[in-house]
Amino acid sequence: MLFLQPPPTPPARDVAKPGVVATGQRTTPAGMQTVFAGRVGGVRFDSASRTVWVAVPGSVYRLDWNDGRIVSRQRFDGRPGVFGVAVDPPTGRALVTTVGRLADSVATNRLPGSAPLASRSSIAQLAAFEADTGAGRARTTSGAVGDFLAGAPAAARVPNASGRRVAVVPLPANDALAVLDADALTPIASVPLGVVPVAAALARDGSRAYVTNLGGAKPTAGQRAARQCCDPRAESVRIDARGIASPGSVTRVDVAARRVTRTLTVGRHPTAIAWDEARERLYVADGNDDAVHVIDTRADTVAAVIAVAPFRAARRIGLAPTALAIAPDGRTLYVALGGANAVAVYDVSGARASLRGLIPTGWYPSSLDASADGRWLAVGTLYGVGSGEGEVDGKRGGYVHAVRGSVHVVAVPNASELAAYTVAVAQNDGLPLATSVAPAEAAGPRAVAARPVPERPGEPSPIEHVVFIIRENRTYDQILGDLGRGDGDSSLVMYGRDVTPNAHALAEQFVTLDHFFASGGNSADGHQWLTQANETEYPMWPLYYGRSYPSEGNDPLAYSSGGFLWEAAQAKGKTVTIFGEYAPAPSDSVPSVRRELMADWDRHAADDPATRSRHFRTLLGTRYRTRSAIPSLDRALVREYPGWTQEVPDVVKAEVILDHLRGWTAAGKMPHLVMVILPSDHTVGTTPGWCVPKACVADNDLALGRIVEGLSRSPFWPKMAILVVEDDAQNGVDHVDGHRTVALAISPWAKRGVVDPTPYVQPSMVKTIELMLGLPALSVFDLTATDMRASFLAPDEKPDLTPYSAIVPRQSLSETNARVGAIIGPDAAARRRAALASSRMNFFTPDAAPSERLNAILWHDARGWKTPMPAVKRALFFPLSVDLDDDEREERRKP
Repeated sequence: MLFLQPPPTPPARDVAKPGVVATGQRTTPAGMQTVFAGRVGGVRFDSASRTVWVAVPGSVYRLDWNDGRIVSRQRFDGRPGVFGVAVDPPTGRALVTTVGRLADSVATNRLPGSAPLASRSSIAQLAAFEADTGAGRARTTSGAVGDFLAGAPAAARVPNASGRRVAVVPLPANDALAVLDADALTPIASVPLGVVPVAAALARDGSRAYVTNLGGAKPTAGQRAARQCCDPRAESVRIDARGIASPGSVTRVDVAARRVTRTLTVGRHPTAIAWDEARERLYVADGNDDAVHVIDTRADTVAAVIAVAPFRAARRIGLAPTALAIAPDGRTLYVALGGANAVAVYDVSGARASLRGLIPTGWYPSSLDASADGRWLAVGTLYGVGSGEGEVDGKRGGYVHAVRGSVHVVAVPNASELAAYTVAVAQNDGLPLATSVAPAEAAGPRAVAARPVPERPGEPSPIEHVVFIIRENRTYDQILGDLGRGDGDSSLVMYGRDVTPNAHALAEQFVTLDHFFASGGNSADGHQWLTQANETEYPMWPLYYGRSYPSEGNDPLAYSSGGFLWEAAQAKGKTVTIFGEYAPAPSDSVPSVRRELMADWDRHAADDPATRSRHFRTLLGTRYRTRSAIPSLDRALVREYPGWTQEVPDVVKAEVILDHLRGWTAAGKMPHLVMVILPSDHTVGTTPGWCVPKACVADNDLALGRIVEGLSRSPFWPKMAILVVEDDAQNGVDHVDGHRTVALAISPWAKRGVVDPTPYVQPSMVKTIELMLGLPALSVFDLTATDMRASFLAPDEKPDLTPYSAIVPRQSLSETNARVGAIIGPDAAARRRAALASSRMNFFTPDAAPSERLNAILWHDARGWKTPMPAVKRALFFPLSVDLDDDEREERRKP
């Protein structure tokens, strides 16, 4: 059964080995902490302040937070919804939204006014868990009321005029609000809403509900809009002139009449909502605007906007208000800041809100509750203490999806305690407080000597051209664990020197970056961090289940309001050329096309290099016409270079780049910023007819080597830097941390033959590019990231102009996986099973193949079918690859 979890690791007060906070920040959570396996979906105080309800994948816990004692644990199949816990006021039961496979014995409820459910494999329902039950399962459930995802439940305290007490659940994948009987949990009705409804607040008597719509109202004819990707049921989202999703909305619903009575525009990505009904004020957290809207519920108008800006630094997006709680007396508003790992405390007793201070939390707080007595604050975090480990035969390894969320309960601090907490948050985030002295860099650039990575934006650099190459899905140990220097583990190597000689040579000849960490866990995370130095809550939580998979520039709800790296370059008058990065995938990948192109590349191997490159550029130009709905990206795209696809070998893509390089050379002018996607190291598993995994990786490696060789022999090399990174680590094993990945810094101005052990994250690389090109920061993350200055020369050191020579891997690039019936010899049965499993996986979209199964296949293919794979504790984060079984993925791809 999908989502059925193995026995979970018991919650712990602390962990022996915290994982890396891959945003580059530190965390020092206040209060009493409890760590859980998986992301915390919601936390609410019980009727007694001493206990809290906590929802995590597969379980609902009632926790005595003071001594870490589990009062009860009740199970369900699947994962909790977003803000997935409410306490039913009259009964004390925990109402929990859950998403999992529907048992055959449970009815599928088609609510009046709703569309048919799309799936029986990933359904949303509401379950009630009794406070006096020590173990077991929910006694009362609603049955299926929606698909793929559920939002925040809310229940009325008293019956309405008809004598019925109601509950509501937003359904993000169905764009609807489910109305249910709060006692029996029987569905009553469905009310259509806007795009991605997430959170709801319900009047005491259930007469009115207010619901946030992340994407606002549905677009009407003539409005600027862009379609979400990857699913026949995907819809259009309103966008602004930059291609970013327009501000969201709050919908008022007459619950008894089951109709929308008013819609208010608020900020971008309204996520959480909190209603102070007694004082007739509604608070809405705008996650992609760093603001909180205040709505007067008497007139249903926007009364104020609280700008979340606790720091002195020039305001940048990324603090990400994710959750809200109101003190019982209504005088204090608590705002969880997912991007700052903090809770902001606001005094809202007067006409204008004022910031009292900040409370430090675990990694990415996303749920909040204030106790009824006003003395305590409960905080639930998505990532908590970072990723954990697995073990087999005494061998341990880190995995990015072994998430360990946390809950910590904090005594509401007095003024002096809050002042100390506030200083801790500022130090953790590397940002000066608004009350502090302005930092020196606020004065702007100085007249100083040029250096490869300037200290301040706008200061001179000898580097005028940056080539930013993004590859796919490998950990450091999988590739460079055998490098012989730096912090590697050769027992975890899968694609060593025979397969990746260029990655090895470049890491040896230039800088070995052995502590570089991908900030996200999959492609929907990584490409956002690398293009925007930020990730909105839509892919981070994630909120895209049943709608899209925003791995590339194919969903406006994934775009940060801070904008894109190429957009910042264009605004500064820099020229930009982009080879496929962040462009939507052209189509389903076809193995025969890859084989034909690979054979064609082999046939032309002896041709004059210029003739060969021109041939492939012309050939791809007849097949692809790459476009983007993001205007700034579309202007920079190379039309004949496809977006993410496996059907074009990376060495063929390299020919297109080299042909453009010849054109730049002839013109005597090269773009300031060049971005490239090289995805073949993703592999296609052991799918028959496709490249064997080692050939896919070798193709990627040789393409990288040839591109670097061409660039280093061009006239632009003396003023160039090439920065290379993986978009994520794909849940592969690494002995340091599951986020650690392969990164390279290549330039005449880079240090040679040294190890740089500085901990870097993906925003570090983005910041380094910005400093080289004189660009402003896009978010708080690149603003505060550690730049890569330690990998480059000092101002008084001379560049080494020695060019690079590509190395041909010993592994054949043309080797393909055999047909299932042709697999014979040792371990044939296991190899056939792997081939069949791979053939059912969806490789047309990044990460649509199930990561754990794919990684097991790749491990055994590389290391031997009898070599035990380092075990991973069950990956409790469900990306698209795990959320759906293969049959359902195929069903979703049908028009």
